[in-house]
Amino acid sequence: MSRLLEGEKVSKHFGGLKAVDAVDFYLSEGEILGLIGPNGAGKTTLFSVVAGSIPPSAGLLLLDGKQMSGWNAHRIVHAGVCRTHQIVRPFARLSILENVMVGAFYGGKRAKRAKTMRRAHEQGIELLDFVGLRERAARFPSELTLAGRKKLEVARALATRPRVLLLDEVVAGLNPVESQKMVELIRGVRDRGVSIIMIEHVMKAVMGLSDRVMVLDYGKKIAEGNAEQVAANPEVVAAYLGQEA
Repeated sequence: MSRLLEGEKVSKHFGGLKAVDAVDFYLSEGEILGLIGPNGAGKTTLFSVVAGSIPPSAGLLLLDGKQMSGWNAHRIVHAGVCRTHQIVRPFARLSILENVMVGAFYGGKRAKRAKTMRRAHEQGIELLDFVGLRERAARFPSELTLAGRKKLEVARALATRPRVLLLDEVVAGLNPVESQKMVELIRGVRDRGVSIIMIEHVMKAVMGLSDRVMVLDYGKKIAEGNAEQVAANPEVVAAYLGQEA
């Protein structure tokens, strides 16, 4: 598999705090990369740097071998990298369908971006059908459960036509039945040709979904490998998983 997204010595400092400290990573075409670590390890900060929400302090970010370090969030999402957020904040005054249509108009390369209301509507309906929310298209986000709002967040991100999707704790907070449905949805996203990096604290989900797992602690990468290798790493056990794992 060819490498789609790469980071070389990516760092983000806030004064003397090294939130992300010289992290090397890569994501291959069609891969799911799990990103785990204790709270405050730098996972979401790394996502924010990759998505262009905040600039890196140092290092290189490459998409298809082309440097995108310093690109803003607009340019990055148009290039095909989109993220969800741990705290889901849909547009409260727009319908569920209109929330997805925003992504259809906003994201994607210029040639593929929705140019008409009809096309955005069609794309929105297709994606709501994909995530299981089509029957609620005309309702408002406040009427959804947490699981429903997280599905809406995924649909809105997919409407931007990403090649890389950054999922920030889309399973956390869900009950077992909802969690299993979200896991199946994530597999379905990958089957659509989207490569994924996912931050997750639900170990059953991240270990079951990920082709590789990367572990951060205090901003540094401390381990990387398949689920079994990472779970057996003494440094990971000490920093995050605990002795019972």
